[in-house]
Amino acid sequence: MAGFATAVASNLVSKLGEYLFAPIGRQFGYVLCYKSSVQDLKYEVEKLENVRKRVQSSVDEAVYDGKSIHTDIKKWLDSVENKAKEAQNLLKQGESAKNDCFRGWLPNPMVRHPIGRKVKKMTKVIQGLHKTSTDSTFQKVSHENTPTGIVAATTSVARSIYNNEDILESRASIAKDVIKAIANDNISAVGLYGPGGVGKSKLLENIERRVKEEKLFDVVAMANVSRNPDLKKIQGEIAYALGLKLTNDEPTRGRADRLCKRLESDSKKNILIILDNLWERLDLKEVGIPCGEDNRVRGCKLLLTSRYRQVLLIDMCSDQEFRLKELEYGEARRLFERKVGHRVNDPEIKPLVDGVIKNSGGLPLLIVPLAKRLKHGDLAEWRKSLTHIEGLDVKSIVELNYNDLKEERIISLFLVCALDSGRSFLRDTLVYCMGLDLFRNFSTTIENARDMLIVDLRSLQDSSLLLDSDDMEVFRMHDKFVDVAITISSTDWYALVGKKDYGFKKWSKDELRKCTAISFNFVGIDEIPENLDCPSLRILLLCEHNPSLKIPNSFFESMEKLQVLDITGLYLTSLPSSIEFLENLKSLCLDGCHLQDVTALGKLKGLQFLSFLESTITQLPKEIGGLIGLRFLDLTSCSSSKLSNLACLKAWLI
Repeated sequence: MAGFATAVASNLVSKLGEYLFAPIGRQFGYVLCYKSSVQDLKYEVEKLENVRKRVQSSVDEAVYDGKSIHTDIKKWLDSVENKAKEAQNLLKQGESAKNDCFRGWLPNPMVRHPIGRKVKKMTKVIQGLHKTSTDSTFQKVSHENTPTGIVAATTSVARSIYNNEDILESRASIAKDVIKAIANDNISAVGLYGPGGVGKSKLLENIERRVKEEKLFDVVAMANVSRNPDLKKIQGEIAYALGLKLTNDEPTRGRADRLCKRLESDSKKNILIILDNLWERLDLKEVGIPCGEDNRVRGCKLLLTSRYRQVLLIDMCSDQEFRLKELEYGEARRLFERKVGHRVNDPEIKPLVDGVIKNSGGLPLLIVPLAKRLKHGDLAEWRKSLTHIEGLDVKSIVELNYNDLKEERIISLFLVCALDSGRSFLRDTLVYCMGLDLFRNFSTTIENARDMLIVDLRSLQDSSLLLDSDDMEVFRMHDKFVDVAITISSTDWYALVGKKDYGFKKWSKDELRKCTAISFNFVGIDEIPENLDCPSLRILLLCEHNPSLKIPNSFFESMEKLQVLDITGLYLTSLPSSIEFLENLKSLCLDGCHLQDVTALGKLKGLQFLSFLESTITQLPKEIGGLIGLRFLDLTSCSSSKLSNLACLKAWLI
């Protein structure tokens, strides 16, 4: 009997133990399974985050190069960001689940179990996103933008500075006639001429916009020729519109051949090439525009502008020319009133308006700046302007607006813009201004300085010292304003600008000693002096496409104050040894150059901005690693480069 009782008791104890402790065992098993699932999710999230960083890096690089990102890449990045956040929130929920089962010994299965299921489901989602990133489509995150000159059914055209309501009657009539002429199958070249400041370039912008809107041509390419034509720049602007990639290390003749072949291969398309601001004959064959021996274009249409009809008719073989005249009084008054607004009806000011308009000579270049100047001016300002504009000319209006500039930084910026023949790139101007310490108070980062530069350029546009533009990457100053700006002299500014066939030797020793700026912008110099005695020189721009032009070793010996040096388009087997004298040099541009030995760069300890844009350079020397102050290094479109020494610089570039 006792044995029976013992057996029953033992059986009861066994059943009770199974009843009490089996759930605990199952809970331990669940905990282990849950922890494994959580670890799997954490691992997959971390792995996906590493992939995301790699893809994002490729995207950032593509955006920096101006390329468009594929839609599926954008969606994938958005999905990764959203799902990663969901996964992190899910993991936090699991960590915060209360341990209230068996007096806190075990997690509450009512809380953890549904979370566990979500964890497993989320892990599969994360794995799916990771698998997607391994597809071949992810090898390329971007695509080239549609070339600006290609007119497609979906082409959207930015509004011109001249909105439809801003076009004066005479300008609208000329634009209509020009468009009719270039659409005529029997006409190959159309010219637009008129005095400087009459508004040829502005009207050209409107014609280009309308041609694209009405899809009269399949391709429209536009280039600014300017007083000193740079064939490579003209070729580059046309090629960019066509989507043709030209490399700077190609000789001008080779670029012309490739451009010509491209235009001839598109012969079935209607192509319009616009060449603005011609001062003299431009050899179309040297540019790469198909033409005959007489410079007459073939296979496409030309629209040209110049101040001189003879250049269009004789040199460029235009079939029809249109003259853009000065505004008649009525139109000049309407333009002035449109810009000034209601102020023209002020009883005190109204009698002064007539005198202002008559003295403007019907030139929009003078009317618009005066209107901007007087729009918010009081009566005294109007009277003062009226007395100043008797015998009004460009020089007087530039000087008036220049003298109104309050910030020394903006004054210097205006003068720097004039050094580049009035057509400047934002990137180049930023490098020049940073080298001159113009943005010292805004240079915490280069981005801050760039933003401040744009604000200052807008101020110059508001003062009518720069032409209005929606695109700040490239901005322009009118040729007439350039001439006046160069002649402006101050205690801190004395500029010498080279002209065609006007080399260093034409300047006196006194001029060279006191000058603070020198600019040669593709004017065709063929010799550089052994030594240039310029102790006050702060900025030197030397731009030529001349393989035989050499810089003597002693050239820089007397330029100890030089802060900005731009050498563009030269063939340099080595840098001149006298470059070591440039202890104050902060910005150095060696753009479009053929470079071999640049070891001497290591001696420029104060250098902060260094550019090899579109250059051919064998390799970066190890000495460049000693430039601890370097903040900006541009190797865009460099060819034949060995950049093994670049890694040590990345941390310094901001």
